[in-house]
Amino acid sequence: MFQINAKNWLALIAFTVWLAPLPAAWGQEENKEAVVVAVPTADKGPEDALNRGNPRDSITGFLKSASEFNWERAAEYLDLRNLPGDVAEVGGPELARQFNHVMARAVWFDDYSITDNPEGTLGDGLPVYRDELVTINTADGPVPIWMQQVPRGDGVDIWKISNRSVALVPDLYEEFSYSAPVERVRGWFPDDASFLGIEAFKWVIMLAFALVSWPVLYLLGWLLSRIFSSPKKENYLLVKKIFTGPLVLIGILFVANRTILALGAGVYAQEYLKAQTFLIIAVVWVFWSILNLVKSFQQAKLSALGRPGAAKLMQPLTTLLKILVLLFGVMFWLSNLGVNITTVLAGLGVGGLAVALALQKPLEDMMGALTIFTQATIRVGDFVRYGSEMGVVEDIGLRTTRLRTLTNTVVSVPNARIASVETENLSYRTKIRYWPTLRLRYDTSPDQLKTVIGGIREMLEQHEQVHDEPVRVRFTDFDKDAILIKINSFVKTTDFTQFLEVAEDLNFRIMEIVNTAGASFALPGQSIYMEGQASE
Repeated sequence: MFQINAKNWLALIAFTVWLAPLPAAWGQEENKEAVVVAVPTADKGPEDALNRGNPRDSITGFLKSASEFNWERAAEYLDLRNLPGDVAEVGGPELARQFNHVMARAVWFDDYSITDNPEGTLGDGLPVYRDELVTINTADGPVPIWMQQVPRGDGVDIWKISNRSVALVPDLYEEFSYSAPVERVRGWFPDDASFLGIEAFKWVIMLAFALVSWPVLYLLGWLLSRIFSSPKKENYLLVKKIFTGPLVLIGILFVANRTILALGAGVYAQEYLKAQTFLIIAVVWVFWSILNLVKSFQQAKLSALGRPGAAKLMQPLTTLLKILVLLFGVMFWLSNLGVNITTVLAGLGVGGLAVALALQKPLEDMMGALTIFTQATIRVGDFVRYGSEMGVVEDIGLRTTRLRTLTNTVVSVPNARIASVETENLSYRTKIRYWPTLRLRYDTSPDQLKTVIGGIREMLEQHEQVHDEPVRVRFTDFDKDAILIKINSFVKTTDFTQFLEVAEDLNFRIMEIVNTAGASFALPGQSIYMEGQASE
């Protein structure tokens, strides 16, 4: 049993990212050829009731008829002329069904590479009346499937599956036919029973394999969760959730995908498979679960370091990252559906700019909260001075920080302002300064003044709540109505209430020293001299 560390989780994340594009690879089986889109042309060929004027429209018409199980119409896309006797006896509709079966099991159509030019693909080394559709890999080697331009009843040239290829259909069907158990299940359902382009018997077999694989994959996930964590750890349930939840779902999707491709999905069903809807949901689920786990780890770590504010910030940050993961998943899904993501993003550009301007201030405050939490300049419970306000920090939110002032009112300050201006954290003091200024009368004699200064200095140095260094008591200045004595010392406390008690005691002792010396405090006053009125 080993401990969770960064290396383990980086490996897990890398594995998850690797899984994301798998369905694209799942469809590319070794015996299946994937083809790409050819550039469309303006001229689609002669008018034809079955739309057989060019190679691409002809094969599209065949596949559409096959998806509707209309084998009579599908046979109209096959060139049934000059076939060997044993092949001709099979009949056009059955040959169409067999050809569709071979195509479903042997070919993965991303799109049709065959041209929509009524003259076919030029310069491909084939006769002008023939185009290659796909190449099927068989046990005896690759077999090309051709389309060929043939005359219609009225002499107009149209495109059909070449009779040379149709002649090979029975042999190809035999190679790509189902095993006896699959044929037995197939016989339970009508031939035209299907959903999303997939026959009913294929759904049953696929779901059966998925259900059988679930307990095996769940057990594997449980074992992996014990390897990556331990039931004694606080986050074990989150780790277990990843391995027995989304990763199990990805495994089931893999089994289902391989099963349906082995049975032959069919071209129209392949369009649904290319969207990778369930896999994208599973991958998003994986990343969300990993984000929850990372959030839990970081919150516990920050709380242990005495930074609960920073731990609190992990929730909105995790939510933001989840939204980004979801957006990436949606964009990936839309891209699989053929939507031009660049166009979508460009269309959202103006709206995004308006939203960004509207969210400018909230985002500034959120960044301010991030600065406060990461730098730990203030924390909940700290006594701070912000501008003219002093108070205790009650809460640090994403937008504002609440202060309970000395008058018991609540002040909400935007985080952006706190992060950008000077804020004095009085709770970080290791001691509190005591520095009153004494004002003595001008009739105080020098001896009395020396006695007062010496007595105060001695009292401060001997006081158990006052730091020995520095203690300064100095006759500093002559004011207009008093002699000034300034005191500078520090009280051994960080609690303001206790400081007030010590300061009160010091003030009383200073008054006693002044009175004992025969001096007195000066009162603010003003002397007015009036010139006497002359007598008559």
